[in-house]
Amino acid sequence: MNARINQLSGVMLKALTAAEQDVLVDLWEVDFRALGGQVHYFCNQVNEKSQAVVWKGQAYEPYPIQADGFELTAQGAGNRPRLTVSNIMGFVTGAAEQYNHFAGVAVTRRQTYAKFLDAANFTAGNPQADPSQEIVSKYLVERLVSLTAQSAVFELAAPSESDGAVIPSRVMLANVCCWQYRGEGCGYTGRPVADRFDMPTNDPKKDDCSRGLLGCKARFGEGAVLPFGGFPSSDKVLS
Repeated sequence: MNARINQLSGVMLKALTAAEQDVLVDLWEVDFRALGGQVHYFCNQVNEKSQAVVWKGQAYEPYPIQADGFELTAQGAGNRPRLTVSNIMGFVTGAAEQYNHFAGVAVTRRQTYAKFLDAANFTAGNPQADPSQEIVSKYLVERLVSLTAQSAVFELAAPSESDGAVIPSRVMLANVCCWQYRGEGCGYTGRPVADRFDMPTNDPKKDDCSRGLLGCKARFGEGAVLPFGGFPSSDKVLS
């Protein structure tokens, strides 16, 4: 298989092939421990109480995540599923700066049906709760495809395709600068110019770079040689 997947029980197989389908819940674990961080638990849904979904006693916090390309095949090259996640609160931007743009971060996808969820998710409990009924798929982040103030897109790969790989020290993004603002590589030391949304400001507390060419030009000038840490021509290369 293209991803490491657990063996399914007869109960789970029966549920997957049932004519009437229950709600299938996707639970995500993003593991930064190999890079000195911690594990974050997310789910795109909330439980019956409008709270974080609880699975095996672990709360998976509500967070917008859209997944696609998760096809299973035993032949040919592995597929490259993608995750599109919200960046409204700046979580991805901060984590990308701290953890090498997520390269090599372990991502675990757990799938189960709502009827098997912990009793804690329901006001009247759940006699059908069964923590053994799940599909577990493991991936590694291959690259950060795009990053904006609104969302980020990640490309994943199966661990079997990444084991022993040398993770590059820089990720090639066409429109995103990887330098830390006012740090090494960026080098800007001037007055406050704009916030991270490219809105003009004189407030040092709001001063931040959008990590785009517009933010770089606003600080160094339209005709200057820019220290932009992105690769504007990389999106012209056909794979």
